[in-house]
Amino acid sequence: MMKQKSKKPNPYLVQKILTASPEQLVLYIYDASIVACGNENSIKAIEAIQELINSLDFKEKKIAGTFYHMYQYILNLIHKKQFTEAQVLLREIRNTWAEAMKLR
Repeated sequence: MMKQKSKKPNPYLVQKILTASPEQLVLYIYDASIVACGNENSIKAIEAIQELINSLDFKEKKIAGTFYHMYQYILNLIHKKQFTEAQVLLREIRNTWAEAMKLR
């Protein structure tokens, strides 16, 4: 049995995440989902989309509901291995988010 090497976290990345605003964290999750789709890594893509779903504030029912349905559609695309279409949608949402939050 081979022993797996434990990956040490990148200290720069850890610091970047720990000091990020909630809006920046959402942006990072979009970036991770886009990369995962680009690599056709359904597990990481699904994990990232699930984090986006978990971040929704359902006190704002209309907005959260709209995003929820979009994320469900993207999850469906990922399950069907339609990574390019999922990536395009995620990139559009990400860019809109970045523009709205002025994080570019």
